[in-house]
Amino acid sequence: MQILSRASTPVRARQPGFGFLAVTAPAVVGLAWLGIAAAAAWLVFATPLTARLLYLGADGPLAAVMGAVTLAVALTAPAAFAIVGIARLGGAAGQARAAGRATPPVARMADLLPEGCHVIPRIRLPDGRRIPDVVVGPHGVAFFEMLPPPSASRRTGERWEVRFADRTWRPVENPLHRAARDADRVRRHLEAQERDFVVRVQAAVLGDPGAVGRTDGCSVVAPDDVPAWLAALPAQRGLTPDRLAHVREILTDLA
Repeated sequence: MQILSRASTPVRARQPGFGFLAVTAPAVVGLAWLGIAAAAAWLVFATPLTARLLYLGADGPLAAVMGAVTLAVALTAPAAFAIVGIARLGGAAGQARAAGRATPPVARMADLLPEGCHVIPRIRLPDGRRIPDVVVGPHGVAFFEMLPPPSASRRTGERWEVRFADRTWRPVENPLHRAARDADRVRRHLEAQERDFVVRVQAAVLGDPGAVGRTDGCSVVAPDDVPAWLAALPAQRGLTPDRLAHVREILTDLA
């Protein structure tokens, strides 16, 4: 759970190589285990080592038992090493996916936001919906969702389509309508927790206001204009410091 705020103590920046090492270290270990598995398989199946080990105990009283144990170890060791390696590579893939979920854009500019604004990089509502870049401040609550990249999206009126990895175009929900519905979700959740006061919740999408027009329930803000846009929002009357702190606590619990 992370809150970024101009009014709080600055968060120490992560060291530049930390994320890279967190991903590559498990991958290197996984590849090493796969190399050990390959070497063990070569020793077992491509060399006479196993046969010689079986021959060493051929005349002993426990020859059958030792032979079975030796053969079992020889046959299972490469597979066991390979399983460990695959598990390590799976962990590295998980780390890579986590690293790919970078800090959202407004959270990265927390130091540039107006005084008193606090950013929660992501929240997850009880219905499972995830909402990024939630900013709590004198204005109430505002959040910012990303528009699809122009190179991979197209629209005709209210109809939006996005090009997927297979290069096919598929219809998607209008991002502005989705953000407006997310604002309703956040508002209902706050109303359930803060019954004696209605907190203002404003939705915005990050994009080019010249290319996409705002709607009644959602604004379009250029990323560089976020600090000025927040500063222009009127302070909500009745949102006392205690109420504001309570709203922050409610939303922080969802982070």
